[in-house]
Amino acid sequence: MGKHPTIELLEGLNGALIYALESATCLAILYLAYHFLLRKEKSFRYNRFYLLAAVFFSVLFPLIEIGYNPDNTPAVLNSIHQVGNEVGSEPIIEADRAYSYTITAKSERPLLLWWEILLIIYISGTVIGLFRLLLQIRSFKEIIWFKRHATRYKSKESFFLVNTDGTMPTFSFFNYLFWDNTLELTELEKEQVMNHEKVHIKEKHSYDIMFIQILKVFFWFNPFMYLYKILLEESHEYLADRKVASQTSAKVYTQLLVKTVFRKMGLEYGSYFSKNQTVKRVNMLSSKKKVNFVRLFIPLPVLALLFFIFSFEAKLPSQITIEDYQLENNVLQSSDIAPSPVSGVKEWKDFLKDNITYPSKAISNNIEGEVMVSFTVNKNGNLESLSFDQKLGYDCEREVFNALAKSGKWNPAIKDGKPADMRIKIPIQFKKS
Repeated sequence: MGKHPTIELLEGLNGALIYALESATCLAILYLAYHFLLRKEKSFRYNRFYLLAAVFFSVLFPLIEIGYNPDNTPAVLNSIHQVGNEVGSEPIIEADRAYSYTITAKSERPLLLWWEILLIIYISGTVIGLFRLLLQIRSFKEIIWFKRHATRYKSKESFFLVNTDGTMPTFSFFNYLFWDNTLELTELEKEQVMNHEKVHIKEKHSYDIMFIQILKVFFWFNPFMYLYKILLEESHEYLADRKVASQTSAKVYTQLLVKTVFRKMGLEYGSYFSKNQTVKRVNMLSSKKKVNFVRLFIPLPVLALLFFIFSFEAKLPSQITIEDYQLENNVLQSSDIAPSPVSGVKEWKDFLKDNITYPSKAISNNIEGEVMVSFTVNKNGNLESLSFDQKLGYDCEREVFNALAKSGKWNPAIKDGKPADMRIKIPIQFKKS
């Protein structure tokens, strides 16, 4: 039962939109947990791990599908799961209707439908994002090439020191430390700035940023990806600041931060200082507040709950019964051959049973009964003209349709020595234990 490519595209786009919505929901909830519970805590390494895990699991959870038996699950969790899955319970794009519009109203069809515009915008944004990322990587490689004569490898600390001669500010990227050797700093200040960048290299902070940058190529439309990048960079700076300050003193290192800010501003005094990101770093260094370990573990149940909501699917095992199929309005002679699945009848029925999920909507509403589905096996062995003679609703028919669409080809019927179309009907039982 082949689908038209346009319908397949629409269904794929619908799935992608639901996935994007679910992943954005995970990102938003985990962001709020971080903002209210962890952002002001001095557990910088834990915060870094949390942010990376939040992004990784938010992207991963909606892709995982694990069946569970709601009868063995507390009612409150079933209720939470049902409410959470309302995010993707209904298709955003009704594929059949959208495709029907395009083929029945050609004379009135606009140049581009809204979903086509949406697809073009997404692809364009992804291509632009990928081009920018590759361009940045190429620029970085060119910088290394042009500065190769001013580069020295520090074998003891496993990094490359690149003197920029004032053409670029001091920064680090992977195992390269770009040093602005024109800075007017004391020996102690130079040591502190360089040690700060060494921490970034040793802790491999560039891998975090590159991970987010790659995800931003595909999730460029999601504002939370940009927020998480800012938060990760913030945690990186806090961690590097604490390491350097512990080697001298928080007071001495704070003076260096303030001096650096004023130099960039070209001012010795000014109200802008209170608005600068450095204020947060100074406050974090000077804060005597101890880490609240209870707060560190509060987001973990939230993460587990999101995993349950978006990765688990209510499923009752062995509750789908596939009856023997029957020929509809066809009389076969002794020399005729009935249609049959290429994979074998038993294997085909087992495939349907494994791929039809008892919908959570039907389970929660105690829906049981029989779905009678009929379809034509055409001369080429494809399934077509599917219809339901008896329905249950609550997504049961959609489950049957999707399973049949993936069930494979049939051997066509042979009538009077030639392949022939033949109508098949099959009852499928949905029953709770």
